Amino acid sequence: MSFVTLFITLGLCQIAWILLGGLWVVRKHDEVPLLISTLLFYVFTFRFWALLQGWASPVDISNFGFDLIDSNSALDVQAIAILGETVLLSVYMLAQRRRIDVPHRLASPELLAWLKPRVLALGVICLLVSLQARWSVGAQIASGKSMGFEISSYMSLFSLSLVGVAILIAALWKSGAFYRGGGTFLAALLFVVIIYLTFQPGMRFQFLGWFVAVTIILSSGLSVIRRAQVLAIGLVGAVAMFAVAGALRNDEDPTVELQQSAWERFAFAQDANMLDGFVLLRQVYPRLLGYSYGGEHLEIFERPIPRRWWPDKPVGGYMNKLGIITADTGFTLGISPSLFGSFYQEGGLVGVVLCSIIYGFGFGRLVSFSTRIVPLAGLLIRGILAAAIVPLLRGGDLPGIYAWFGMSFWPCLLLLGLRRREFFPRIPYPQQFADGVPVRLERDRSREHSLV
Repeated sequence: MSFVTLFITLGLCQIAWILLGGLWVVRKHDEVPLLISTLLFYVFTFRFWALLQGWASPVDISNFGFDLIDSNSALDVQAIAILGETVLLSVYMLAQRRRIDVPHRLASPELLAWLKPRVLALGVICLLVSLQARWSVGAQIASGKSMGFEISSYMSLFSLSLVGVAILIAALWKSGAFYRGGGTFLAALLFVVIIYLTFQPGMRFQFLGWFVAVTIILSSGLSVIRRAQVLAIGLVGAVAMFAVAGALRNDEDPTVELQQSAWERFAFAQDANMLDGFVLLRQVYPRLLGYSYGGEHLEIFERPIPRRWWPDKPVGGYMNKLGIITADTGFTLGISPSLFGSFYQEGGLVGVVLCSIIYGFGFGRLVSFSTRIVPLAGLLIRGILAAAIVPLLRGGDLPGIYAWFGMSFWPCLLLLGLRRREFFPRIPYPQQFADGVPVRLERDRSREHSLV
């Protein structure tokens, strides 16, 4: 098969997954396959097309001993990624067959009344601590400390907690909690401040993730046409702000207008260089470094340990492991290889297939579980998953990505854990809800009144 024919075939395969994802939204009200397939099409097929047309330049780190990216190596990577995408989405659709119906009433009035003041208070606290943490990190960087080796990641990543707060506010807004009893102005103000604080070049993938999650939450339960309109507006806005954040990284030519630079970065896929990162990663594994064989995922449990407690803790990322980046180099460098690149690091093609099966099954069962619990809790879980998918598909240093998740979603997990009996009632699904309120809770309350 010729180069052009294979490229077109692989591109059509990804387009078919996008169409199937759209059909899945209509039939199951589930946006996960569409989100995954659209992002992967952009970072692989569209990125490859932009490189072939000369609209964008491939990543060049030959000064560090890497070979230049050529068309054949890029085509091999595209085929591997589409294999992983096909396996992951196929397993997901087999594991998640439930239709997601969001009722008008997402939780009991008592639960919403308990949640609203605590979410607002938690948002204010996280906001103030984030500002203090940013000031402290800036002062330490100014004093000459290394961001990756000498500054606590808990401090530098604490502002990610605002991502979880934004998801909580969106879920409560969708439930109507802020329309009853006030709090609308404070919630809107918090949301605007969160957008301002998380809109920065270094957090653009996290920003894109939570913005997409909020859009999905707010569009849930609407009619197909209305939902498509909200999703379109939200996603276009998210992508536009993502492009602007990427353009802010380029300060080489201040005369270039920001609007033009942002448009070029999006239209020519300059920030979507995961294809390039995957090609570079294949030059490292297994020629320079052996396959991880699950070690990349096992490091997830090591990453929370502070380096001051474990000075010899293994570093993450092949640039660090090869010694190209150290505490003394004074710079950071890493080209994300996509999630399938991280899978390839674990065990080559076999690692891609096995990890895609595991992740597809895990995503599917999680979304399926979200349909069997209190609707508000299910909405939060699907929002968390949507926010996690974007940086996760970016790939590269999986332990670091999961550290982002821990710092981002602990506010959601904390509140879900505190009222787990109300959020996760053990009731058979067909009799679980009466207008969104757990039946067992209502029966328990009636029993308490009868005892009184």
